[in-house]
Amino acid sequence: MITSNNNSLRPAYLEIDLDALAFNVRSIRKKLGQSVKMLAVVKADGYGHGAYPVSRVVLENGADSLGVAIVEEGAELREKGIKAPIVNLYPEPHRRAKKIVEYDLEQVVTDLKLVKSLSQEARRQNKLCSVYIEIDTGLGRYGVVPEHTTELAKKIRALPNIRLKGVLSQFSTADAKKKGFAYKQLGVFKNALDDLKAHSNHIPITSIANSGAVLDIPASYFNHVRVGHILYGLYPSSETSESIRLKPVMSLKSKVVFIKEVGKGTPISYGRTYIARRKTTIASIPLGYADGYSRLLSNKGEVLVKGKRARVVGRVCMDAFMVDISRIPGVKVGSEVVLMGKQGKDEITAHDLGEWTKTFGYEIMTRMGKRLPAVYSQRSKVN
Repeated sequence: MITSNNNSLRPAYLEIDLDALAFNVRSIRKKLGQSVKMLAVVKADGYGHGAYPVSRVVLENGADSLGVAIVEEGAELREKGIKAPIVNLYPEPHRRAKKIVEYDLEQVVTDLKLVKSLSQEARRQNKLCSVYIEIDTGLGRYGVVPEHTTELAKKIRALPNIRLKGVLSQFSTADAKKKGFAYKQLGVFKNALDDLKAHSNHIPITSIANSGAVLDIPASYFNHVRVGHILYGLYPSSETSESIRLKPVMSLKSKVVFIKEVGKGTPISYGRTYIARRKTTIASIPLGYADGYSRLLSNKGEVLVKGKRARVVGRVCMDAFMVDISRIPGVKVGSEVVLMGKQGKDEITAHDLGEWTKTFGYEIMTRMGKRLPAVYSQRSKVN
């Protein structure tokens, strides 16, 4: 999917660099080697980048399968023609079994009830449904107790039209500088795998490594990893290494739509939270918190204009916000504004926005509003 920028677009948009995405996938694949399978996580609409175009590019450049968070995400990809394995990474209510089987999704499970429903549906539809057991090694979100894994595996294998394709778990601190707990989780996972093997349970896929572990814990690769954040050019945190070179894929851009000079004492935006201390030049930017540009950026966020930083002044509105451009010469109506991404020699990252709003980069990317058009750039066509 390649969309060219044009003058009819709203002057506030996401720019998605599919070449950067392809570069990241190839870089990750180089680090892993060919013997380790790579699942590309495309949940939450490809972390806000567009699940379908992202899926096509990652599969073209070295990913082996895709991961989603809900059945509807997988179904949408199937309806658009994606044939690769798609794993629904989170347990579903058993009543959703029909749709899981219908769309040939592979399902993560934590109890036998869902598996039985999948077995019944697979028999009815004359299909084979693949499932993965999730083990809770310390995240405390989903998963079977480690010591119950072998018994659950035995019961799953006894059901018709079901294939136990893998066993997985999830790190909670792989992106932290101190990785003691991550290694503790890894030990719990290995013990569960050893117990499975001792009872003659061959498991094709064993997976615990996420993005942080791919960067820093090679011992966790086994034969399968699940990568999300690093696909999109974002290191999981400032405490991980940068052992893989990445390129940011998403930029958030806009244009100046109004400029005015105000005198000392002039209030800007709702609530009069900013009062000009001197003669000030104000530029209005046509997007706001309804587009995912957080109200928490009021009076603290920064944007790039003419390669220089301009500070947000006053409260971010639903559909607009204002910046001080007094010290930036040459700004005109129509000048490009970069809210996230590079301009000139400077860059504002998703992590910067996350720091200013007391959250983190992943939330920034995934909450970009549907009103923002996405402009996809790619030099080489994806087949």
